[in-house]
Amino acid sequence: MKVPTHLRVSGYKETPEGVDASMISAPRGLLKLVSLQLFSESSLSGAELQEQIRKTSDGVWKPGPGSIYFLLEELRKGELVVELPRKGGTMRRYIISNKGKAELAKLRGEISDEVRRQLKLLAYCCDHTSNPKMAEGLRKLSEAR
Repeated sequence: MKVPTHLRVSGYKETPEGVDASMISAPRGLLKLVSLQLFSESSLSGAELQEQIRKTSDGVWKPGPGSIYFLLEELRKGELVVELPRKGGTMRRYIISNKGKAELAKLRGEISDEVRRQLKLLAYCCDHTSNPKMAEGLRKLSEAR
């Protein structure tokens, strides 16, 4: 999808093929929530976490290694994940802690407000790009409970 020059947002990167979807920003707190969810399902390294997010988002979202490793450090320091003992090699693997499970439950409730805010922003964008049907649908979604 080609975004007109006057509508480009700094969170997007223009490439010869159009907008680079890997640059789309996610709602605040989503990386933490998704990471804790994935760590609750299995132990993962940082690279595996990044790949799981890419796969589970059907390739729409691929957080960069800087975001992943910054978050891992934050989760580890906050005792939300536990580093598993290494079995030879240098790969660090993590799994959710009990404190992380409680944080995951809390985040699930909080993220819905951020998603509603993002949907309203997208509806506003659609209003200004001559797509009133999509704007209307996004507004309805933002009001769903």
